[in-house]
Amino acid sequence: MKTAVGIVARIAAGCLLGTALAGAAVAAPKGTLNYGTQIQLDNWNPLVKSGQTYTNIPYEGLLEVARDGFTLQPKLATEWQLTPTELNLTLREGVVFHDGTPFDAEAVKKNIEWIKGSGTQWAAGLAPISEVVVKDATHLTLKLSRPTPTMADRLATRGMYMVSPKALESGSWDKPVGTGPWTYNADASQRGTKEVFHLNDKYWNLDNVGVDTIVMHVIQDANVALNALRTGVVQAIELPTSVVEAATAAGFKVEKTPTLVQHFLFLDRKTTFADENVRKAVCHAIDLDAVTQAGYDGVAAPVSQRFLEGQYGFNPEVKAYNYDPEAAKKYLAAAGNPQVSLTLPMYPTTATAMTLIAQMLREVGINADTQMMTTGQYFTYYQTDRYPLQINTSATESIGPLDYYQFRFSPTGTGNPFKVTVPELDAIVDRALAEPDAAKQEVIWKEMVKYLYDHALDCNFYLWNTAWGYDPAKIQEPPTTVMRPSALRYDEVRLIQ
Repeated sequence: MKTAVGIVARIAAGCLLGTALAGAAVAAPKGTLNYGTQIQLDNWNPLVKSGQTYTNIPYEGLLEVARDGFTLQPKLATEWQLTPTELNLTLREGVVFHDGTPFDAEAVKKNIEWIKGSGTQWAAGLAPISEVVVKDATHLTLKLSRPTPTMADRLATRGMYMVSPKALESGSWDKPVGTGPWTYNADASQRGTKEVFHLNDKYWNLDNVGVDTIVMHVIQDANVALNALRTGVVQAIELPTSVVEAATAAGFKVEKTPTLVQHFLFLDRKTTFADENVRKAVCHAIDLDAVTQAGYDGVAAPVSQRFLEGQYGFNPEVKAYNYDPEAAKKYLAAAGNPQVSLTLPMYPTTATAMTLIAQMLREVGINADTQMMTTGQYFTYYQTDRYPLQINTSATESIGPLDYYQFRFSPTGTGNPFKVTVPELDAIVDRALAEPDAAKQEVIWKEMVKYLYDHALDCNFYLWNTAWGYDPAKIQEPPTTVMRPSALRYDEVRLIQ
C-alpha cells in the first residue's frame, strides 16, 4: 500500500498491525462486560457526541487509530493512498450493516455526503472533498479541492462512523445501525441508566471479539463508582480522580491513559480577548501546577503546547507561560487596565480546577466567577458564543497542525464561534500547504505553533489522564487509546473466565 509523505507516513506500520490482528484467531466471544461510565446517552447520532463511549460499540469507521492514538490502522477500509489531489480507498468485502444493508462504496459516499451537509464540526473536516467517485463496490476516490495531508487521519475520528443508508434516510436516532460487533438491545436498556448490547453474529471479524454482551452502567457519583467495583456490579469503570487512591488501596488495579490536552480557549478574540496583552495576562495569571494537582488529584500535568513531544507539529522552542501574577498585572496595565469580566462554565469533574482558575484571575484584577452545570448542559454550550473563555479541548485538534488551525482559528472553524480572523496565521498555513517538501512543510507548521505562543492565541496546556479502575480477578487490563477518553477498545476486552 502506498502512502503520502509527511504527516501520514506512519500509515504502513498501522496496516501491517491491522493485518496481523485480523489473522490471529482467538476463542469465540464469551461473557458479559459490565462497564461503568459517567457519560449519559441521549441518542445515537454519532456526529453530536462529545466522545465515543457508546458509539464505539455498534459503529465502525473506515480507519481507526492504534492504542498510541496516532498510528492509522485499517477497519472498514483495507487500503488507502493519499496524494495532494485525492484519497483512494479500498473497502473490506463481505461487511453488512445491522439491518442487512450491504456496506459498499455507495454507502460510504452517502455517509460522506451526509457528514458534509451536517453543519457539525465534522463537516468542516470533510470540506476539502470536492467529489466522491465510486469506481465499483469496493473502490472509491475522494477528490480534494486542496492538499489535505491529514485527510486519512480524519477518517479515523468518531465523526466518520459509517451508518446504514436506510437509517440515514429515516432520520431516526432511536437505535444505532452500524457494522460493529454488537447490536443495541433497546428493550433491555434503561435510557440514562443502563445500555445493553448483544453480539452481532454476522460481524465480519468475530474471531477477534472477546465478549458477547456489553452492559454500560451510568455512574456519576465518585463513591458509587468505587462501590460498583467493590460489589461486582462492574468489572471496569472510568474512575473519578477523587477515588483513585481508595480504589488502589482496596486492591483494584488502576490504569491511567493520557486522553486530553486541555487548554485555555480564548473564544471571544473579537472583544474580551482582542488585545494580545489581555491574553498574555491570563496566560501568566494561572499556576497550572497547583490547578492540576488540586483540581485533578495529580492525574493531570502541565505541558508546553497542543502537540506532545514526538507528535507531528511539536516545537521544542515553545515553552509554557510561567506563573507570574506581577507580569499578568503589567500586561493588563499595558492594555489600559480594561474591566474584564467573565464567567467560567464548569461541570462536576472540573469544578475544583475552574474554581481555582477563577480565583487566580481575580487576584490579578480580572473579574471572574464560575457557573456550575451538568456535564450535558456544559457540552450543549461548549464552543458557542455564550462564554468568552472556556478550558477544554476537542479531538479534532489532536489530528495535526492543519486540523488544529482549521478547527480553532480559521474564520469558519467550529472552535472559532466569534469568527475572528488572523491574517498572519492564515498566511503561514497557506505557505505550509503550498510547500511540497515534507521536511520543509513541518518546519512551517512548527512556525505556526510558535506564532500561536508568541501572540498568546492559545496557552496554559495540561495533559489529563483518564483513570480506569478494574478488578484483575475478573478482567484483563482494559484496552484504552491515547487521546480517546471514556471509551475502551471494546472488541479487545478479555474477561478472565
